[in-house]
Amino acid sequence: MLVVGKFTSEQAVEKGLRDALAFGPALVVNGEAAQVSGSSSGLNPRTAIGQRADGAVLLLVIDGRQASSLGATYADMITVLLEYGAINAVNLDGGSSSLMYYKGEYLNKGVILTGDRDIPDGFIVR
Repeated sequence: MLVVGKFTSEQAVEKGLRDALAFGPALVVNGEAAQVSGSSSGLNPRTAIGQRADGAVLLLVIDGRQASSLGATYADMITVLLEYGAINAVNLDGGSSSLMYYKGEYLNKGVILTGDRDIPDGFIVR
């Protein structure tokens, strides 16, 4: 289960959380759009993870800073995630880290002009 929020280590243990990562902001919490503000809320490449009530995990990557895609705002991400039934979702790293790789191919175009770059972490779906 994807749990979204800020927790101390003690709170995480109490909730029985096994794995955690620190990103944000939260986009959808308990089926409701989160209130998001801040300096990074303009159009940018974006990556988010969410979960529907049936347990399905949603991965969303939006290109940006290109003629073919200007990017998305946090509000844009929230709209898409809610349309796909997200009950909890959080923004992940964006910019040149917004890459989706599937069966040996990138499904989107990253913003690095010099080609692909190594990304130190990611979500692997098997």
